[in-house]
Amino acid sequence: MKTIALAVMRLQPLHNGHKLLIGAMLAENDLAIVVIGSANRKDEKNPFSAADREAMIRAVFPNETRLAVFAIDDIGAKTKRAWADFVLREIARRELPTPTRYYAGSDDDGSWFADRLIVRIVDRFTLGGGISATDIRSGKSREVPPEVCSIIA
Repeated sequence: MKTIALAVMRLQPLHNGHKLLIGAMLAENDLAIVVIGSANRKDEKNPFSAADREAMIRAVFPNETRLAVFAIDDIGAKTKRAWADFVLREIARRELPTPTRYYAGSDDDGSWFADRLIVRIVDRFTLGGGISATDIRSGKSREVPPEVCSIIA
């Protein structure tokens, strides 16, 4: 049976923790699906467009044929189940295979799919004390892959 990994990420911007998580998805599965969340948001916490965020992924993982990437808008889901249902419908609508595993950076993030998929936590907080996209956006941290620097400059 093929294993299909799923992660939903904002990637504002893609940092070394995201790179580690996507790398684990690719190393451990037949296909990795990365859903870029909050595609419809543009504000201080969400400065990069969905196209910019996909470009970050493609720059870090060039020519990776086992990586499917697409963006979705926030829908204001009232429950974790409603959000997970929406994400899984969007995957099916794009005729991608049904995920078997969910990859997340924390237990809280993993809880969104815990009742449906095997959850694998790749904890960014164990990488040198933690990685924060907020700190990266404010210039306090440079924990981004070199391929991303030109996109976020």
